[in-house]
Amino acid sequence: MEIIKKVVVKQILTEKSKTRLKEQFLSRQYQLNKEIQQLEFVLHKKLKANKNNLNYQKSLKESFNREVQRRKDRLRQLELKLGQLDELALGSEIREGTIQMIEQVEEGDNWEEIMKGTEIVIKDGVIHEIRQGGMEEDD
Repeated sequence: MEIIKKVVVKQILTEKSKTRLKEQFLSRQYQLNKEIQQLEFVLHKKLKANKNNLNYQKSLKESFNREVQRRKDRLRQLELKLGQLDELALGSEIREGTIQMIEQVEEGDNWEEIMKGTEIVIKDGVIHEIRQGGMEEDD
């Protein structure tokens, strides 16, 4: 029988991966700023088109403000991540996320051993190490 199991993916920080992560964070920041500008532009356009409907304008402003605020929150998170990235030493391990894998199980297998965490460690885009037996991390 096969089961699906979570696997933690980590990355070893190198100059190359640090540069790539920084570029990704900066690119995402740029994209979020563009989205905020676009939202503000669309809001002004819709407000102008519906200048006689005050209730609609109020609802529209609230909706757009929520969307802008979500993006500003993401921007703050990215700024925090950029600051943390600058402080991390080369060789540090960064959690990238989790993936799912299929594990073969049979009668008589030790369930606790099967459910212990598995980690895949990546270095510069190449699998560097596969670790078995860590504690399962919940997301």
